[in-house]
Amino acid sequence: RYTLAGTTFTRQLVVSKPDEVIALRLRADRPGALAFTASLSRKECAAIAADGQFLRMQGQLPFNAPAGVPGEGVKYIALLGVSARGGTVTLGADGWSVVGADEAVLMVSAGTDLFQERFEALASQRLKKALARPFDAILADAAADHGSFMNRCSISLPAGPASHLPTPERLRAAMTAPDPALAALYFQFGRHLMVSGSRPDSQLPTNLQGIWAEEYDTPWRGDFHSNINVQMNYWPAEVTNLSDCHLPLLRFIQGVAREGRKTAKAYYNAPGWMANHSQNPWYDTAPSCLPACVGPTCGAWLVQHIATHYAFTLDKAFLQEFYPIMRGASEFCQAALVEDPQTGLLVTAPSNSPENSYLCSDANGKKKPSYVCVGATFDLQIMRDLFLRTAEAARILGIDAEFAKGLDATRARLRPTRLSAAGRIMEWQEDFEEADIHHRHASHLWGLFPGTEISPQTPELFEGARRSLERRGDASTGWSMAWKMLFWARLGDGDRANRLLGALLRPATASGVNYSEGGGSYANLFCAHPPFQIDGNFGGCAAIAEMLIQSHEVAPDGGPIIRLLPALPSAWPDGSARGLRARGDFTVNIAWKDGQLLDFMIRSPKPRRVQVIAHGRTVEVQAAGIDS
Repeated sequence: RYTLAGTTFTRQLVVSKPDEVIALRLRADRPGALAFTASLSRKECAAIAADGQFLRMQGQLPFNAPAGVPGEGVKYIALLGVSARGGTVTLGADGWSVVGADEAVLMVSAGTDLFQERFEALASQRLKKALARPFDAILADAAADHGSFMNRCSISLPAGPASHLPTPERLRAAMTAPDPALAALYFQFGRHLMVSGSRPDSQLPTNLQGIWAEEYDTPWRGDFHSNINVQMNYWPAEVTNLSDCHLPLLRFIQGVAREGRKTAKAYYNAPGWMANHSQNPWYDTAPSCLPACVGPTCGAWLVQHIATHYAFTLDKAFLQEFYPIMRGASEFCQAALVEDPQTGLLVTAPSNSPENSYLCSDANGKKKPSYVCVGATFDLQIMRDLFLRTAEAARILGIDAEFAKGLDATRARLRPTRLSAAGRIMEWQEDFEEADIHHRHASHLWGLFPGTEISPQTPELFEGARRSLERRGDASTGWSMAWKMLFWARLGDGDRANRLLGALLRPATASGVNYSEGGGSYANLFCAHPPFQIDGNFGGCAAIAEMLIQSHEVAPDGGPIIRLLPALPSAWPDGSARGLRARGDFTVNIAWKDGQLLDFMIRSPKPRRVQVIAHGRTVEVQAAGIDS
C-alpha cells in the first residue's frame, strides 16, 4: 500500500495452488486512477506475442549434451491475462494496457512439456477458469488450502524484546538479545517452504534452491544432490506433520532407481540399482564430481526416506509398493562390498567420505590431499541401516525370508564404526590426518543423525561423536550448521544446538560461494550457504523439532521410545508444541514451564501403550485414540 498525489494504491499478490495461477490485484481509492502497462519478459529463449485473449511468452531451453546424443530442451509457456473494473483494457504486441480503471487483476498461468504433453492447453484452461472467479474467492481458497497443511503443527516460544520488529531488524537484534519466538518463526518458515514447494502432487522434489531459483543458470545447476542436500530438504517432513509433502521425493526415488539399474550394471556389473551424488529431472545417476561421488551409497541413503516414511505412518500398502526399491538397493550394496584381506570384514572399494579429504604422502614424501579410500565410515553406516530396514520390511510384509537372513549375515560382517586414538569417530578405516579439521561435511557422524546406530545405548560411540563435533567446530556453511544442530540435539545438548541456531540466523549478505564459513540467513530468512541454498532452512526446521521430540530409539517390545524435550535449551524455559509426529504413527502435543514438562498428549489411530522418556524418567502410557 502506498499513497501518491493523494491517491492510495493497494497491491495484493497470491500464488494459488487450487487455481494454479499467480494473481495480483491492484486497487486505487480514487475512481479511474489506475493506469499501467503489463508484459512478460525473459532475456533469452523467449518469444512474446498477443494471441487475442492473453499475452503469451513461450520458448524452448537449449539441450546441453555431448555431440551426437539425441534430445531437445524443455518447452515452456507463460500466459498473462487481465480483468478490470472500469476504464479501458487493450492487448497489443507490447502487452496489456489499462487506463482509467478502479481495480484490475493480473493473472499468470504457466507450464512445461517436461511431464505434460498438453501443457499449453492446460495453462490456457487454468487461466480462463481463474479469470472467471472473483479475486477474493481465489485468495480465500488459497489461504484455506495452505492453512490445511500449516495448521497441523505449531510451536510457541517466549517473545523477546525485538519480536515486534520486521524480520531484517529482528535478525540483527537477535545477535545481542534473546528472541526465542524467532526460533518458532523459523520453524514455521521451514514448514511454509515445504508446503509451498513440495505438495503431494508435485512432479519433482525440492532441489538446492527449491522453487525460488531466479537465475538462468542456478548455483550447482539446481541439481538434486543426494550426498546430503536433497535428503536434508525432507528431514522435517514426517516429524512436523507434513508426511504427504514427502511424496514427491519418494516418487523421485522410483525414477532414480530405474536409471540407477543402468549405472549399477555399467560401472559395477552388479544387480540392483545405485546412484551417484547428483541427480536431475531425468533421474541421472552416473558419476559427476569425483570428490563427491566415489562411494556407492547415495542411493542407499535415499532409501532411508522410504523406511522413515513407513516408520511414521505404518502405511503397509506404501511399504509393499516401495519394497522392491529397498531390495534393489540392498542387492547392489551386497554385490559392491569386498572383503578386507586384513580383517576379513566387508568394506566398500572404491569409497570416499563425501567432499572431504585426508592427507597422504607421495613418492617424494610430500603430503597431498586424497578423496579416494576403502570403506569410508559413511558408506558402512548407511549400508548397516539399509540392510536392517530392508530386512525389517521383508518381515513386516511376510516375504523374502531367505533374502532377509542374507542381509542380516552381510550386515554382521560390515566393518564397524570405530574410535581413533583421540577417542573420536574415525572418518576413514585408518586414522588419517585430516586435510581440513573444520570441513563442512561430517559424514562419519551419519550414524548419529539421520542414522540411529550412535545413541545413548552405544556410550563410547556417543562420546566419540561429541568429541568429533568439538573438533569440527560450529562455524560453517548454512546447511552444515543445521546438520550440527541436529547432531547436538541427538546428543541431548539443547544449549549447544541453540547456539548453532543463533549462528544459522546470523544476518548474511554475501552471495558468492563460500565452502568453509559465512553461513547464516538473508533478510527474508532464506539460508545462506552462501549463496542461497534451501536445505539449511529445512535442516534448521527439523533440528528445532528434534530438540523437542525424538522417537528413533527402539523399546524392548519393538515399538518406538518417545523422548519429550530431549534437548530443551535453557533459553526456552516456557513453551508448547502441538501436532508433532513420532514414529509409530503417534501425534504429540506438549507444554512446559520453567524448563520442566507440564503436560503432554499422545494420540494414535487406535489406543495403545507407548514408552515415554522425559527429564530422565521413563513411563509407559496409553496413547489415546485419534477420536477420543
